[in-house]
Amino acid sequence: MAARYILSQPLALAVDVAMDEGLDVEALAQGLELDLKAVQRTAYMRVPWESFAIFLERMEEALGGAFVPAMTRRYLEQNPFRNFMRVGGLFCSPQLFYKMANHVFGPMMFPLLRFEVEELGNLGFRVVTTLPPDVRDCPVFFRICGEFLRHGPALVGMAPARAHYVFGVRRATFQVDYPPSLSLLARLRRFSDAALASRAFMEELQAQGERLRESYDALQESEESFRTLVERSPDGVMVLHDSGIIFANDALARMLALRRGLELVGKHMETIGAPGYDVSALLQQALEHGEAVALRLREPGDDAAAAVPVEARALRARFLGRDALIATLRDVREREASMARAIDTDRLVTMGTLAAGVAHEINTPLSYVQANLDFLSELLEDITDRPELDAAAAADVHASLRDARKGVERAIEITRDLKEVGREGESRGEVLDPRLSVEGALRWARAEVLHVARLQMALEACGEVMASRRRLSQVVLNLLINAAHAMNSEERQRNLVEVTTFASADHACIEVCDNGPGMAPETLERVFEPFYTTKEPGRGTGLGLFVSREIVEEFGGTLHLESEPGRGTRATIRLPQHQEATRSTAETSAS
Repeated sequence: MAARYILSQPLALAVDVAMDEGLDVEALAQGLELDLKAVQRTAYMRVPWESFAIFLERMEEALGGAFVPAMTRRYLEQNPFRNFMRVGGLFCSPQLFYKMANHVFGPMMFPLLRFEVEELGNLGFRVVTTLPPDVRDCPVFFRICGEFLRHGPALVGMAPARAHYVFGVRRATFQVDYPPSLSLLARLRRFSDAALASRAFMEELQAQGERLRESYDALQESEESFRTLVERSPDGVMVLHDSGIIFANDALARMLALRRGLELVGKHMETIGAPGYDVSALLQQALEHGEAVALRLREPGDDAAAAVPVEARALRARFLGRDALIATLRDVREREASMARAIDTDRLVTMGTLAAGVAHEINTPLSYVQANLDFLSELLEDITDRPELDAAAAADVHASLRDARKGVERAIEITRDLKEVGREGESRGEVLDPRLSVEGALRWARAEVLHVARLQMALEACGEVMASRRRLSQVVLNLLINAAHAMNSEERQRNLVEVTTFASADHACIEVCDNGPGMAPETLERVFEPFYTTKEPGRGTGLGLFVSREIVEEFGGTLHLESEPGRGTRATIRLPQHQEATRSTAETSAS
C-alpha cells in the first residue's frame, strides 16, 4: 500500500507564501490534520496528503491565478540549500541536478507519488508522475511541480529549462530540455564565491545536524513519556489497527487475568469481548459521540471467564506511523458494587420509612379475621341454644368465612410484597408489565400517601418492558414517598397524588405527579446528586432519586423531573418496550 503522507517542507513553503500574501493561515488549515507551528519548525515531519492537497486548493481559491507564480517565486527566493548549491554548482551539471531531483528529492518529499523517468540522451528527460487511485486528486499540485522543474536549475545559477507539461486528474507528464551548463569563466568566478560560502555552508550543516538531534531527542523523550504514562495508568489502554491489537498496557492485562499486555498484542479485539457485546461497534459509538460506553470484557479464549464491566472511551491518533484507534478502559467493578450497596441501603431506608404504614396495612386485614372469628364463636353458641337458627346461621357463617379469607389473603399479599422488596441480591431483568411494579409500590405506600393526600390512579396498558419487578417497584415507591413527604397533612383534602401509566413512542411510561409546593430551579438541578436532600433529619438519606435514576438507566430508560415552585412536581419514567429493551439493556448494563 502506498504511503499516505508527504514530508513537511513543501507545506512549510506554502504556509510562507500564504503569510506573504496576507492570508489567514489558521483559517486555511481549519479542520485539517495540520500542526502549522510544528511544520514551520522542521522539514522532516510527516503531513497527511489529504490535508496538504486541501490546503493548496484553498490557497488556489484565495489567490486565484496568482498562487502558482507566488509559490515559484518563494521557491527561488527561499532556497533552503543555497549554500550547498553555491558550492555544488561548481560541479553540478543540469543532468546531475535533475537526476537528484527525480530520483532523490522527489521520492523523499512525496513518497506516495510514483515517478517514471525516461532519459532522452543529452537533450533532456521525460518524467511521468502518478497519484494512487485511492487518494485525493490535486491538479494545482502538478502545475506547481511543472514550474519547479522549469526553474530548478536557477538554484545552481543556471538558466531555467524549457519544459512541456501534460496534466490529467491523477497523472502528469513533464518533458524537460536541459539548459546549457555553466561556462568555464562562470565556473571560475563562482569558485571564489564558493570559497567564501564554504564556511557558511559548514555552519548550516552543523546547525541542521543540531536541529535533527534535538528533534530526535524530543521524539525519544515524547515516546518514553507516553510509555511511562500508559504503563503506570490504572486504566487499561489498547491501541487498535485494522481491528487488531498492536499495543496493550499491563493494567488491561490484569483486568483480564493475564500478566503482561504483550499477551494481547496480535489478537483481534472481538476476542476480548463478552458474549452479546460488539466491541468494534461500541468503540465506534464512543468515537463518534465523544462519550464513554459500557461494555464487558473477558480473557480471550476462556469462555468460562467472568465478564469484567468497563467504561470505554476512544480516539483516533497516529501510533508508530500508522492510523490507529486508541481505547481507554476503566474497570467499574467497584463502582457497580458500590451502586448495589447504595440500592440496598435505599431499600432498607424505604422499608424503615414505611414500617408504620405496613403495620397498619397488615393490622387491617387481621382485624377482619379477628372480628369474623368472634362473630362465628358467638353464632355457634346461639346455634347450640336455638336449633331453629340453623339455616340463617349457615349463610352468616359462609359470609364470615369469606371475609376472614379475604383478610388472610390481603395479609399474605402484603407479606409477599414485603418479602419481595426486602430481598437482597442482584435483580436481573425480565419481561414484565410495569403496572405490576406500580401496583406493588402502591400497596406499600398507600397508607403513607393517604395520610397526607388523596390518591388517584389511571393504570392504562403500556406494553411490556425488560426490567426487574422488584427494582422498578423500588423506584416508584421512592417517587410516591417523595410526593407524600413534600406535602402537609393539614391540607389533605387539597393535596393530590396521581399515578398513571401509558404508552408513548415505543416506550412504556410511568408518571407520579403531585400538587405540592414544588422545587426551585437550583434545587431541581441537584436532586439527582447522591446524599443531597431537602428533607428534615430522619426522613431521608439523599440516595432515593440518585438510586432511582441509576436503576431506570440500567434497563435502558430515563427518569425525568419537572417542577415549579407552587405548582407541584411531575416525575416521568420512560422504559423501552420489549422489542427495544434487549438491545438497550446490553448497551447499558455495565454503566
